[in-house]
Amino acid sequence: MVNKENISVGEEAETVKILTIEPGANLSAPEMRRAAIEMLEGGGVIYLPRSGFELSERERELISDTAKILTRVPDVEDGRPTIIFDPARGRIKKYHYAQVRGKMMRAQVRDTARPDIEAIMARYGKWAEDIITQLFPSYQGPLDRKRVTYRPFSRNSTQSLHIDSSYGYPTQGRSMLRIFSNINPANRPRIWQLGEPFEPFVRRFLPSVHLSKPAWFSSILARLGIVDGTKTKYDQYIAALRALGMRDKDYQRTAPRKVMEFPTGASWIAITDLVLHGAISGQHSLDQTFYLPVEAMNDPSHSSLRILERLTGEVLV
Repeated sequence: MVNKENISVGEEAETVKILTIEPGANLSAPEMRRAAIEMLEGGGVIYLPRSGFELSERERELISDTAKILTRVPDVEDGRPTIIFDPARGRIKKYHYAQVRGKMMRAQVRDTARPDIEAIMARYGKWAEDIITQLFPSYQGPLDRKRVTYRPFSRNSTQSLHIDSSYGYPTQGRSMLRIFSNINPANRPRIWQLGEPFEPFVRRFLPSVHLSKPAWFSSILARLGIVDGTKTKYDQYIAALRALGMRDKDYQRTAPRKVMEFPTGASWIAITDLVLHGAISGQHSLDQTFYLPVEAMNDPSHSSLRILERLTGEVLV
């Protein structure tokens, strides 16, 4: 049996649900696993207030001053650019760019800091994989571990509610399962807003989606192996819905939401193509992205792919 003191569910109307797993809970307990997979695949968030991933004193001191990490510290307020670690190659991606105030920028990690940052991110990826395996053992084989993201910059402007799309790397119908952790060395929270469930959001914006044929450039990138395959109709729909929601000022002002504060040491898990979310503030967080095939889910009908196929009446992959 799951101890009621170790698990609770947030019950606010019209917004995503939250499953809180308290410190000391047995993540491998059958009832815990059932509750977790039901919450995750149902479009909810799993919250671990004290998750167990820790930095050493030396590592906390290193990240406390971004000038020690980066050769150039841009004056930004939206938490970008990020640092991306590729677990397949065991190193930070050298040329990962983000658009910051209309300019393409990248986080240039100092040579003196690179080994320590890579060690933190590699360790985090393995830790995250262990947490996911404990909670969702049925995912272990099919799950594809992708990038680790480190966000060293503070966010002082509210990010619009959105679902995650593939950021130019097509998922081809696979879900984006992500685990986040706040590692802020100054004990400051990372604050998110969480929105309505996926299907009402899709029903609102689907009539405005107009797909075009994938650009020839994306096909070339796929052939060269720069991105993981060509974009499917699913990838196009997800990207279009994300963009429509983020641009709609009335929706962003009036949409149902709840605000969550994640303290230092906390972690949270979500399928982020299902969960509407947006960062409000915070600095120094890590997240590990996995791609989860729909067929590996306990109930594939809950996936964003199957919901979109049902609502559009199309086969999207």
